[in-house]
Amino acid sequence: MENIEQKLQAAREFWLGSEGKSPLTVAAYERDCRHFFTTLKTQNPTREDVENWLKILSNQNISPRSTARKLSSLRAFFALATTSGWVTKNPVTQVPRPKIGTSLPKALTLSQMKKLLEATTGETPEKVRLRLMLQLIYAAGLRVSELVTLTLNHTTSAEEEGTLIITGKGGKTRIIPLGDVARNTLSHYLKTTRKTFSGHEKGDWIFPSPRGGPLSRQRVFQLLQSLGHSVDIKLAPHHLRHTFATHLLDNEADLRSVQVMLGHASLNTTQIYTKVAGTRTRTAMERFHPLAK
Repeated sequence: MENIEQKLQAAREFWLGSEGKSPLTVAAYERDCRHFFTTLKTQNPTREDVENWLKILSNQNISPRSTARKLSSLRAFFALATTSGWVTKNPVTQVPRPKIGTSLPKALTLSQMKKLLEATTGETPEKVRLRLMLQLIYAAGLRVSELVTLTLNHTTSAEEEGTLIITGKGGKTRIIPLGDVARNTLSHYLKTTRKTFSGHEKGDWIFPSPRGGPLSRQRVFQLLQSLGHSVDIKLAPHHLRHTFATHLLDNEADLRSVQVMLGHASLNTTQIYTKVAGTRTRTAMERFHPLAK
């Protein structure tokens, strides 16, 4: 198979167009496939090449979950390569998927969330912005990719009706109720703070970058990580999303409603959080009930 870069470009157009994959998914596919070809320096890979690549990833301490995702990228590419006649035999077909242990999401406790929220108290532009980011992810269960792509169009329903209309993975739309605290912080931020960060008045991103585009996901990670460090809590956006779901279930929210708010396609994905809630309930029983001693 020659002209790998041309093939990757063709695959990119196919994934975005015909398959409707998100730009983030396609970027990951391209990155993983390019790493495969540049690492092995082969244009006609075999099953053995794929297995050797997986060994290289393992030696680099890449987690089984990340390795499985990278292998999925190769599967997508070589499925297209086979049907397009770029290769005569798919080298990935017989390669087994790495075994992934089921790990429970890491959710924060109420006291940890209180510490984080208190750490964003203040009226400097940086504090107000950080407070809004924290509240939107925790109060609405947003993915960080959804947070950074919020625009002023989203604020009408948020301010007037107390809901966020989010377009998530696969272009699926969901409506999320927004509590009064986050709603008031959003209104305050839009009136007093957002313009501080917007280098271009015509931009409509809620969290603009100095160049006028949306703030990057990496920057949000950095801001939240720094916030966590300030109160000695390990923090990333997905911790807040997990906490959103777990705290709802802790307070007896029904599983189907949580699934809808998280934007999960399958209820099985959401059920992982019931194990977290169950673990907390069991711990509370063991610690505080007199007959549990």
